[in-house]
Amino acid sequence: MVAKLFRLTGETVTVRSRALLPILLLLSGFCGISYEVLYAKLLGNLLGDQFTISAVVLLTFLGGIALGSLYAYRFVRWLWAIEAGIGLYAATMVAAYDGIDRLVYSWVPALGISVAACAVVSVVLLAVPAFLIGCSVPLFAAYLSTLRSRHVFSWTYGIYNIGAALMVLTMEFVLLRTLGLRSATLALALLNVAVAAGLLLLVRSVPMIPPPRLVWLRFSRRDLGALALASVGSAVFQLMMIKVAEFIFGPYNETFALVLAVVLLGLALGSIAAGRLGLTFGGALIVALTGLTLLLASLPDAVEIYAGLYRDAVKHYPLLVLLKFGLVTALMGLPAIGFGAMIPALLKVHRDVARESGKLLFVSSIANVLGFVLMAFVLHRHFDYGPILIIVALLTAAGLALHAGAKRATAWAGAVLLLFGIVAQRQVWDESLLYFSHNIFQSTQRLEKARNTHFMADRFKGHRDVFAIIHRDETPFFFINGFVGFPLSSVSETMIGALSSSFAPRTDTALVLGVASGATASTVGLIFDHVDAVEINAVVLENLFRMAEYNFDIENLPSVNIVHDDGIRFIKNTQKKYSLIVNSVSKPLYFSSSKLYTRDFLESVSSRLKPDGVYTTWLDRKVGDRGIDIILETLKGTFENRWLTYLKSSYYLLV
Repeated sequence: MVAKLFRLTGETVTVRSRALLPILLLLSGFCGISYEVLYAKLLGNLLGDQFTISAVVLLTFLGGIALGSLYAYRFVRWLWAIEAGIGLYAATMVAAYDGIDRLVYSWVPALGISVAACAVVSVVLLAVPAFLIGCSVPLFAAYLSTLRSRHVFSWTYGIYNIGAALMVLTMEFVLLRTLGLRSATLALALLNVAVAAGLLLLVRSVPMIPPPRLVWLRFSRRDLGALALASVGSAVFQLMMIKVAEFIFGPYNETFALVLAVVLLGLALGSIAAGRLGLTFGGALIVALTGLTLLLASLPDAVEIYAGLYRDAVKHYPLLVLLKFGLVTALMGLPAIGFGAMIPALLKVHRDVARESGKLLFVSSIANVLGFVLMAFVLHRHFDYGPILIIVALLTAAGLALHAGAKRATAWAGAVLLLFGIVAQRQVWDESLLYFSHNIFQSTQRLEKARNTHFMADRFKGHRDVFAIIHRDETPFFFINGFVGFPLSSVSETMIGALSSSFAPRTDTALVLGVASGATASTVGLIFDHVDAVEINAVVLENLFRMAEYNFDIENLPSVNIVHDDGIRFIKNTQKKYSLIVNSVSKPLYFSSSKLYTRDFLESVSSRLKPDGVYTTWLDRKVGDRGIDIILETLKGTFENRWLTYLKSSYYLLV
């Protein structure tokens, strides 16, 4: 009787473990990748969004996750502590945020002045949480291996990334909009601590920790090399698709969230395909190559379908989000699934899953780092997006050939798919579509009109940004990352500079945030004795001379000092006081502009104004009634006196 009762108790604990561990894994997935997004935003608001700092944030996370994955097996008994550490670090970061701000800009001012020093600060702040997050997946896989013997890693990787995909969307469309950045970070931190508590209770009630293994599965150099090649291609593909999506939807925060969610969902579905459907590593690369070929062949038709559905979908915001998500999934879902299945396909058999998965995740993450460097410093600057897709396909096909051997049928199938992709890129892919402006894709009529208009784009690429001068029926327009502004010959930009200057108490010193075409800053420069004009995009500054006839040749105006910096960093670093500060950056819907509309930023602006100084910012009705209410309420909390100046229909100047 006692033995039977003991057996029943043990079975109950095992059933509870089988139910609870996947839930804790899912919740850990909710938190893991979301921290990368949150920390990037926190540090962007603190240190700026210059390419150097943004690149360091991404590389630190990828490198930290790589090392965490590699050495995770050494902490197999401490998964609960690692999850708690992730949450407590996030809470500490929020609590110390103002102190870090003072450290960077007040206590050690040299840190704030140097972009390189700010990049070092990013590494110091993010190395620990990135390492801890990298430990999670291998250790959860090890715990799950005590409950099941088959498809352990595919289940772990799939559940974790489903959680990550769901939270990326929830974070962008719910938490950040209702709680704000710091409170959303604290919410995730609390969730991580709850996961840690659940794990601690679980391991105390049932032996979840696997015994140490003396022998672990070794991977051939060919397989590791193939994984590395394909992972380089995967990283390039993901970064490229972010840009393509920006050109179609606009450079919004939600655009990045949608692409990242599809990538994570692809990892999850790829894991399931490798586990439940028996997809092999070679088969995964065939799937990725097939998806790349279809993408090259289907972009014109896909954007036409999107344009046809947009007008009905835009009436209901959730439906519009679903339409955008559907288009991103259609374009990149199949390659994401193929790339996502690679590691689970190599880990169908395991002996020490924590060490084995950690090794593969390390190789893949380091290859992702190489892919980012390749994309930013070589491919993005020198190639169009169609050829970049061919390079991704070439890397994938090379990985397939290395894995299968040149004489295998799968290697030849990869070569055939690569050939089809090259043909599709030459015959079907239409690069000019990406330079129409995201607004063009909001109706079939606009798209058709754009296709029938005499169109030419002079394109200039930076590490991550794309600037172009678009000529439509001989009229030149300013283009940046999918956004097309006023015609360069329009007086609207000069009106902002002239009207803003007319409100200033004197014409001694002014600051203009956002140079763009240079028309606003140069107009202020014609009126004021000295103007500091700050622009974050290096590629725009490199090409100001091409717009000299529209910006009074701003580079040669003696009164204008052009500064390459993030506006938020410049405001915090400078000790100057200005009679006029003009915010001419894009509306806050755009990802790199939103931080220039926050209460913290406005208070920094106020501190840089002379006692009777004036701050002006433009207001676009496209932010919607709710957006206008938020902007006005935020300004009300900082400035006692406010005026509204009419420029043109749906376009105003706030003073």
